[in-house]
Amino acid sequence: MKNKNLRAFFCTISLAIPAFFAACGEGNDLPEFTEDMQVLWNAEKGFSKDSVIYLADSVKFVDKLFQSAEFGVKETPFVDYKAKAMASAINIGLYVAPNSDGGSVQIVCHPNQTRFDIYDVEKNPKIIFEEPRFPAKNKEGYSLKFMDSLKVIDSIFYDILYFSVPDSGMNLCNISAFYYGIHDGVVRVVSRNGVELNRVSAQVYENAEDRRAEERALADSIAQAVADSIAQAVADSIIKANTPSEKDSTDDNAEIEIPQEIVDLADSVANCIKKAYSEGSLSAIKNCKI
Repeated sequence: MKNKNLRAFFCTISLAIPAFFAACGEGNDLPEFTEDMQVLWNAEKGFSKDSVIYLADSVKFVDKLFQSAEFGVKETPFVDYKAKAMASAINIGLYVAPNSDGGSVQIVCHPNQTRFDIYDVEKNPKIIFEEPRFPAKNKEGYSLKFMDSLKVIDSIFYDILYFSVPDSGMNLCNISAFYYGIHDGVVRVVSRNGVELNRVSAQVYENAEDRRAEERALADSIAQAVADSIAQAVADSIIKANTPSEKDSTDDNAEIEIPQEIVDLADSVANCIKKAYSEGSLSAIKNCKI
């Protein structure tokens, strides 16, 4: 009887010891996320493949942004998202990192960045939310809020992280807010003066580019017409100023002869003026020896 009880005791111990050490290993080796941070990291499974996205205001401006998102593995989980605009000063970084307290969210949206390195604190001051559970507000007054969905023009994006700057005090960002879709990247940016730039399709951007090209072509043709008119007027005035006003009295049929050097001078000045207009350098006209 004693032997049976002893065997049962050792069996229980032999099973419990590996489980104990396995549990300790899991707790000490793997970094921790809060439940809210876990949602951001899990978004890798359905994150957009689009590396180029587009934002537009309500008038005519459409900007192209290059975005990238990197997700860590189970042993070292993290989220590193970046979005940089081609025309405007939009420059957004979102870094989600685990730690022993449940993780942190770091935001970069500094207007004077010299290089986009989220780890470079000196060149890129960061806005940090320690142990965030949404809604969250840090000591400087920046806030994060999680939204189930957001309607952007005619589209609906789901699982949105909304970031906003303080109402007063120092603002490191050159924007007042942005909306980050955890599956789509940035879907809306709000400027400091309240103008919304919303996510649009590539077709909207292409249409805007075509419209800008047409406007540039029209402006160029108008400028060229003005240049031609001015050049011709200047050339005519040069010829008139250097041409005798009376014919030779001995021959009524003789035409007034314009010296060739005057004609050449008028043509040279006219061409100089046209070139200055075409190059967009009106100050260069002073070098045309009028």
